[in-house]
Amino acid sequence: MERNRHHPPLGAFLIGSVCLTIAGCQGGGAAPASLPAPGTWLEFDRARQPDQPGAAAEFFRAQRLSAAVPDYPMERMLEEARRLRAVSALEGAASPGDIQSWQELGPGNVGGRTRALLIDPVQPQVMYSAGVNGGIFKSTDAGASWAPLDDFLSNLSVSALTMDPADPSVLYAGTGEGVFPGQGSPRGVGIFKSTDAGATWTLLPATANAVPANAFHYVNKIVVSVNDPSRVYAATRTGVWRSLDAGATWSVVLANPRYLSPVRVPVTGGCDVGCLDLVARTDTDPDVLLAAFGSFERDGLYRSTDGGDTWVRFTTPINQGRMALAIAPSNNDVMYISMADNGLGAAVGKLVDVFRSADGGLTWTPRTDPAHPFSPWLLSNLTLATGCINAPVYSQGWHDNAIAVDPVDPDRVWVGGIDLFRSDDGGRTFGLASYWFGQQTVLVPQSNYAHADQHAIVFHPGYDGLTNQTMYVGNDGGLFRTDNAGAATSQEDCPLPAIQPLPGVAWTALNNGYGVTQFYHGDSAKTSTVFAGGAQDNGTSLVTATGAINSWAPVFGGDGGYVAIDPNNDQTMYVEIQFFPEIRKSTNGGLTFALAVNGITDTDGVFITPFAMDQSNPNVLWTGGTRPWRTVDGAANWTLAGPAIAGAGRISAIAISPTDSNVVYLGFNNGRVARTTNALAPTPSWTVSSTGLRPGAWVSSVAVDPFNPAIAYATYSTFGGRHVYKTTDGGATWAPIDGAGAGALPDLPVHWIEVRPCNASQLYLGTELGVFASDDGGASWAPANPNVPTTVVESLDFPSDSQLVAFTHGRGAFLAALGGCGVCPSDLSHDGLVDGGDISFILNAFGSTGGPADLNADGVVNGGDISFVLNSFGPCP
Repeated sequence: MERNRHHPPLGAFLIGSVCLTIAGCQGGGAAPASLPAPGTWLEFDRARQPDQPGAAAEFFRAQRLSAAVPDYPMERMLEEARRLRAVSALEGAASPGDIQSWQELGPGNVGGRTRALLIDPVQPQVMYSAGVNGGIFKSTDAGASWAPLDDFLSNLSVSALTMDPADPSVLYAGTGEGVFPGQGSPRGVGIFKSTDAGATWTLLPATANAVPANAFHYVNKIVVSVNDPSRVYAATRTGVWRSLDAGATWSVVLANPRYLSPVRVPVTGGCDVGCLDLVARTDTDPDVLLAAFGSFERDGLYRSTDGGDTWVRFTTPINQGRMALAIAPSNNDVMYISMADNGLGAAVGKLVDVFRSADGGLTWTPRTDPAHPFSPWLLSNLTLATGCINAPVYSQGWHDNAIAVDPVDPDRVWVGGIDLFRSDDGGRTFGLASYWFGQQTVLVPQSNYAHADQHAIVFHPGYDGLTNQTMYVGNDGGLFRTDNAGAATSQEDCPLPAIQPLPGVAWTALNNGYGVTQFYHGDSAKTSTVFAGGAQDNGTSLVTATGAINSWAPVFGGDGGYVAIDPNNDQTMYVEIQFFPEIRKSTNGGLTFALAVNGITDTDGVFITPFAMDQSNPNVLWTGGTRPWRTVDGAANWTLAGPAIAGAGRISAIAISPTDSNVVYLGFNNGRVARTTNALAPTPSWTVSSTGLRPGAWVSSVAVDPFNPAIAYATYSTFGGRHVYKTTDGGATWAPIDGAGAGALPDLPVHWIEVRPCNASQLYLGTELGVFASDDGGASWAPANPNVPTTVVESLDFPSDSQLVAFTHGRGAFLAALGGCGVCPSDLSHDGLVDGGDISFILNAFGSTGGPADLNADGVVNGGDISFVLNSFGPCP
């Protein structure tokens, strides 16, 4: 494919000689896609599936935000997290829902998206890393194992970590993941600082209470001056900020006019993502800085030689998109840029070029050789780009784009896009150093593999290129290390296992205890200790025992979604990847999967499309886009279970009654809920209700009472209203049950609801800030998070009456042990109370023979059973 090389050196395109404070952007583009790493278990007959970081960001936004609340209220969430933490500490062991204890279930070995990695230069065995939804972790054994520093930070997205060069115990952490335009990912609250090597953290008040308020919502990079450690620079969506007093106060030195107008609201001009990278020379005083602005819109590269007081702007070529910057440690005059396309060139996210400067950033020259096979594809999926597989090209340099220079050789430069590449000639030609697609098979040793989507490249402080060749990378699969970074790379442009040689650079995963997996959904076996979950860009993984945190096995790739395990046979399970219909079935415990969507003709589901298994008949499953689909033969065939439901939107939640398979509830992304009572009929009839519900909000889950199919619950993940609703008349009417006073739920997204199978009065919620529970059917709520991170809980599941699993989006899964069910023989409704509801249960069964309502076991339900209930009135002992 022809390279877009018709542009002169960057230095020839200075626009204005000096830019004092304002950056500017032009152009635009659309978000692309990529391929992630698939599973690594035993054999791979499954296809490598593309993850969709842009679509995932939009899914996050659609679930939570609306016209009424268009901006993620992170400050309010942070304050609520503080309150919940204080409540949990005061209550000690006491917890609603009879939760006795929580234990981390894992995975500790799967990892998750990591944009920040830091090594102590004095004690290189001490390392710090951060998951974009999992908080900050620390290793004291060179990455062999990790532990979270403060789970209070786990609900924050951390994208930047840096260290005071004069004092390694002083750390800065920048929050918010700013590569996504708009509100597509959790925003931050500012910059945190630690002065005790990460033991404690303080949110810098000047960044939390900045003017304008959005100044530090997305902090992408932090640089501490080697000349004066009290001088700190921050690259943010709103521009480059500088502190002259170690973070106590800040002022903007290069503003993004999109966000920093006189009235402090977005204005015409500027660019949506602002400054995504910032680097500084280490050999000059005052500080010489490079700042990269823009991604889907063109802005420019900025250079300052006076510590940020004034800036010069470089703006070529026209398709200039996101830029990653690097300065050669051995010669600071040598600098590099990995530049992605903004969409005005060949393809959004595709490599424009690797640029090199040999004069400290005054002039820049495009380096890559257009005749070299890898040149166009450093930021693309290599296999698809070069035609090894007949599929579209996936380029996402807007999302993953990293560059670093060998500490001892200014001509040896590393570029990370989806894969990892190394140049030994100053960026002219590149060799493949890690190839996730072709290497991740049983034919190639796993030591040749680092996960896809690179975000950070860091060298060991003692790296000398000879006796020490250790280098680390952070990517969507967590953390990886190589100890032979100078080994041979591959020059094949299609290096599948049959083509040799493959890269000689060997890789080791460093995710032991690094529990930052972003689950969307999970399920558990009911006859064994198998747990499985689908995660953002890490597919579906499972574990077969509790306590095996670091023993999860990936079984399918892509963006993992819903999971269903047959309650009678844990060898049969279903998984999915993003979009609809993408369900796979395994009958051998996840060793192999086959596509299981025969008959489904719709393609209009939400990004992570729900599907549900009938626990009474595991061959019956439900899914859907705008129309419901049903299988009754274990997904061999699917049939349409009704037309598009008028005014209902897209299906976002599904629940099947545990006691009546004909009763199914559907939730929709526009706030409505539908119900059928003849679900197994050839053409079920559906009744849609919005009475008492939240029009326009996202229904995140529905659940049916385990004993009465007319009682059901619906939850909402959209800010700005009530979040839990209940019906007692089969969906005809609904009422909120968010509680009141001290027992009220805060206004925060609720993603899941479960009813305890043995006690219908005990309800459990997965929320944006952990688990909440109610012991009184939703009249009051309380946090149930002792020793559990206050992070996003996407789904809940009961492996048994005495266990509850929480699948989080950023901290893996946790398993709770529950106490007794609190029910007694006369409590026919299983709500922990013998009352009129149990008499109604008997009256509905009056005259029948046997069954649960025959309390006195005389063979018939009669007045004697009513007397039995009356003699037991009150709470169960």
